[in-house]
Amino acid sequence: MQQPDQWNVSTVEREVRETNNGRVEDFEVSHDFPHLGRRRMMLNARRTEPQPGQKLILLYIEDVTEKGST
Repeated sequence: MQQPDQWNVSTVEREVRETNNGRVEDFEVSHDFPHLGRRRMMLNARRTEPQPGQKLILLYIEDVTEKGST
């Protein structure tokens, strides 16, 4: 069973909040996942407001563990 907070990576949220344009591109994170072990993930995120007052973050995650170092 997945832990509900396993994707709560505060560094990602901080990066999105602190960027002037609301975008994070090619942000690499390493994280230990239950049953998977340590994985390298490449994140891209952007703030969006599809309707007035409805603030969302669109997040794209790619597992790059098996790829060479960047």
